[in-house]
Amino acid sequence: MRKRKKEQLLSLLQSYEEAHSTLRSFITEGREKEATSLLVLCQEGMEKIEGEVRANLAEADGLTALFLQYQEALFRTYQALSIAESGMDFLQKAESVYFQIRDGIEKTAVHSLILFLPYKASMWDSMESIYLAARKDPSCEALVMPISYFERAEEGSFGEAQNEREKFPAHIPLITEDFSIEEEQPDLIYIHNPYDDANLVTSVHPRYYSFNLKKYTENLVYVPYFTTTTASNLWRNFLPAFPYVDYIVGQNEVHKNCLPSEVTGKCVVLGNPKFDAAAGLKTKKIELPPAWQEIAKGRSLYYYNTSLICMLENPDGFLRKMEELFRLFKDHPKYCLLWRPHPLLENTFLTMKREFLPRFQQLKEKFITEKIGIYDDSAELDRAIALSALYIGDWGTSITSLFNVAEKPLVMLDYALSSENKERNEKLWPLLQYFLLRFAGIHPQEGEEALVFEGRFLLKGKIEGKTLFLDKLDLADWGLLSEEEKIPGDEYREAYFEHGRWILCPRAGGHFLVLEKGKAPQKVELEHIFIEPDAFYESYREGEYIFCKAENYPCDIRFSLKTLRVLEETGQKEGKLIYHIPEEELKKWKVECNFKEEELISGFLPWRHFSYGLQENVAYNLQDFLSDKPLPRPFDKAFSHSKIKEIAVNIGTAGEKIHAYFQRIALQDEKNREIEE
Repeated sequence: MRKRKKEQLLSLLQSYEEAHSTLRSFITEGREKEATSLLVLCQEGMEKIEGEVRANLAEADGLTALFLQYQEALFRTYQALSIAESGMDFLQKAESVYFQIRDGIEKTAVHSLILFLPYKASMWDSMESIYLAARKDPSCEALVMPISYFERAEEGSFGEAQNEREKFPAHIPLITEDFSIEEEQPDLIYIHNPYDDANLVTSVHPRYYSFNLKKYTENLVYVPYFTTTTASNLWRNFLPAFPYVDYIVGQNEVHKNCLPSEVTGKCVVLGNPKFDAAAGLKTKKIELPPAWQEIAKGRSLYYYNTSLICMLENPDGFLRKMEELFRLFKDHPKYCLLWRPHPLLENTFLTMKREFLPRFQQLKEKFITEKIGIYDDSAELDRAIALSALYIGDWGTSITSLFNVAEKPLVMLDYALSSENKERNEKLWPLLQYFLLRFAGIHPQEGEEALVFEGRFLLKGKIEGKTLFLDKLDLADWGLLSEEEKIPGDEYREAYFEHGRWILCPRAGGHFLVLEKGKAPQKVELEHIFIEPDAFYESYREGEYIFCKAENYPCDIRFSLKTLRVLEETGQKEGKLIYHIPEEELKKWKVECNFKEEELISGFLPWRHFSYGLQENVAYNLQDFLSDKPLPRPFDKAFSHSKIKEIAVNIGTAGEKIHAYFQRIALQDEKNREIEE
């Protein structure tokens, strides 16, 4: 029996205690007419309750006999009244049977009705393991109803309604949208779209906006369809569904702490179902589809991911990189590209970067018609990850964390770099850009400073004429053994020298690092616990302070070179300014390294952006990797495995944990829930 129905029946039965008491009073006072009318009401009401019990309880035989006894006792009471007898003994019998009926219903086991409302088939993996756990649970009925959505036109209006039920896995039974949420009022509803009417690209049908769903369930649960290996910028926004959902499922404590303070109390850290499937891929055997075999021709598959964030930030660089990848992989003898674009990529071009849409469509058509690689727009993400040997793409997506959990290498693209056969000097242009802008900055340099290069050493620049000379300082000489510390490549940005100490400023890390020869490294923590890519985008020195400009950190900060203390510039945060030196100017310059340039090649490192992987840089690009150019730090599977525990809790069992947690809540009665809360 549904918990809601049980509560309704018990509520109805509760009124019978008062009715029986009133009947006793009527009989005692000789008010036979009023007593007879109330007896009829009790009889009719109990008939309805019996009908509800029969309809909602498979094994109702025991209660059926009690209902019959109750009705018989009421009838005897009525007969006694009709011949001027008291009938009190028969009423007492009816009351005794009533208590047995009430106790029988109270002891009846309840089950919940759980409704899953996915909208994109490709995002179903964020719910699937919860559903599979629920389907095995005899105390619940789990239903999956793919919901309709609209892609928005450029001006924001709704296009034609779409429903992707045909794209869902065949082993998942589906119900249609004829199901009445309003009448059935599920005990639990799971959603993975928190945007309601605020998404500029798509919108679920207004019927499924969170403020509508909340009217018909006690437990509206938001399970994110995305995962990350870092703190999430997305969660810092107050999403439209947040006021209406009862619970938010978080993958780890860091994610919970990223939420707006108003809703952190709603977040339950239970993991993310997407990782359950990824964890199982290490032992799962999947056959390559025949159509894919024809294209792959025995070559290793490299997964190519194109995300929305990187496209929106730099659409031209994004498409240039796509052209480059297609050129590098076309007819490659060893590697075949498996391209899975974000399911909303093309429509995001349409609504937000329309001028680039034709160029994207031409590239997509070229990729498919020329069979440069495998184009995969199916809902079977697990298959693509399982069949791929390696990930290539952007860092800020769910897919990177899934590859981390699957313990496969990540190669991150830099949209400012090109793998074209450039002259040696041009390959070093990103470093030239950095130092020229530092020397020409609005804040004049004071004292000695350096760039922390991928957490491994310091790069110092010096200009003579039209030549930039680069020197390298090993951090090991200053008491920091990078191999032991495993410093993330994007932990720090600039470093400043003062009083015999190097001060390393945070980029993604949550602290300053003070290095002094002969002493142990000293960390000066920031006030906020904050570890996120690009927390700060630049720093400069002015007088006795180092100022760090916030990008994702809540505010700008300054660091005292005298006291080694951090002061927050509360409420102060400017927009990021981006400067660029034209190529024609860069061509007038030379770059000379006073060390072997090969030392700029890093290999696989830990990063705040994406846990662990290879980041393209000035000395080692994607073409180098595809040419099997040696790396000083090749992929370390053991180290990759050690990083998994940082990504999420309950990897491999999140679906089971999530279902167990919310099923317990769904089956609680209001009294027990209040006690627990």
